[in-house]
Amino acid sequence: MNGSKGKAKAEERGYLSILDDFFRSLKLTITLFILLAIISIIGTLISQNATSTEYIQRYGISLYEVLDFFGLFDMYHSWWFSAILLCLVLNLIACSAQRFPGVWSQVFRRSGTEGLEDSVLKTLPYVERIEPSSPGKALTEESIRSSLKKGFGKPRRIETESTVTLFSEKGKFSRLGAYITHLSLLIILTGGLIGSIYGFSGFVNILEGETVKQIYLRGKQENIPKPIGFSIRCDDFHITFYDLPGRTKERYVKEYTSNLTILEDGKEVMKKTVVVNHPLHYGGLAFYQSSYGALNDISLGIQWKKSQEKSLIRVLEGETSPIPNSDAMVRVLNYAPQVHNFGEGVQVVLFKPNQEPRAFWLLRGASTLGEQADSEFTLSFQGLTSREYTGLQVAKDPGVWIVWFGCALMMSGLIISFFFSHQRVWVRIPRGEIPSPGGDIVLAGSANKNRIGFEKTFQSLAESIRSLGE
Repeated sequence: MNGSKGKAKAEERGYLSILDDFFRSLKLTITLFILLAIISIIGTLISQNATSTEYIQRYGISLYEVLDFFGLFDMYHSWWFSAILLCLVLNLIACSAQRFPGVWSQVFRRSGTEGLEDSVLKTLPYVERIEPSSPGKALTEESIRSSLKKGFGKPRRIETESTVTLFSEKGKFSRLGAYITHLSLLIILTGGLIGSIYGFSGFVNILEGETVKQIYLRGKQENIPKPIGFSIRCDDFHITFYDLPGRTKERYVKEYTSNLTILEDGKEVMKKTVVVNHPLHYGGLAFYQSSYGALNDISLGIQWKKSQEKSLIRVLEGETSPIPNSDAMVRVLNYAPQVHNFGEGVQVVLFKPNQEPRAFWLLRGASTLGEQADSEFTLSFQGLTSREYTGLQVAKDPGVWIVWFGCALMMSGLIISFFFSHQRVWVRIPRGEIPSPGGDIVLAGSANKNRIGFEKTFQSLAESIRSLGE
């Protein structure tokens, strides 16, 4: 019985060891980064979060179904993308956990507690012996201490029976640079995950002078309205064009701006001019200037056949409006300045209960068309007013500050890793008067990185001490 339990525990340790080796593998790290790079390229080539109609028009039904099955239309929120990020997190943790305890002990243990013995000299890469030519007041323990202090910090004094060793070091915390970078990656991934789960991206078009209380999120079939908890008004929209000599017909946009006002309970609480790359931030949302355009406000005349009464309704292009005193509705599809050389007109769709929708054109000035012959009223196109609108991208990302903190921490970790190194220097001085018979001054040093730069620093220290004894 005990033997079977021991065998089960051994097998369990074997599986854990295999998993540990897998997640500590450098090959896994490289594979995951290559995979993320490929996914980023695919995400650039395939537009994300568009409508299913757009995808079907672009790829066809068969290819659309395949790409949709693998979640390539919203892959940054797919389960397999989250699984890749989770593997990367486990890989970073496993690699760091393996080496971190040893590095931590090197950083916080008290170095240089023993004298510089000959056995230690054999293990150090840089060793220099100085033979003072003559006894001088300049070459003393204090002068050597002063030279060490300038380049490496205050030295520690270790006494043995025949020598005194001065030990100094700097950049001890540079050994933590790689782990700070690893930690920053984990923080960035955490911030991205929080933004992916609790954030969203939408849009809203606001006509000049109008106020909206909701934005729209892009869905597969249709745009989904989402209340924002406050109101935003477009006070003015302005476009600036380049003044190009000799080009009167072609106009190139230089800049477009929106003057926006935030309202809470009907009171103005904030005003800002929004320019491209200079968003408005309020209530955890960011409003970016992204597009502009004009909407046609169409005036339609209604004349009732029995009563001969007339009325007028206004319908925005692309919207649907009920017809007064009727169960019918009309939608304005689009406006055309020229309809088959008959002049300007609008295409409308008439909706009636228990009838198929009927689409037809209304020419300006013509009040009766064949498509309306059997109706109890006639529609006519009376005119239009063009109104400019501003197009805003709206984003909420609660993890953005976590990501920025991770980026700042990553920069710190990279600077520490590449521009600092742990440098240690020992100077062994014989006891008594300098020079003493057979007593040379011995310099030794080591650095965990940038050894070429440390070699120059070490040689400079040796020359400065050597010059004291001349």
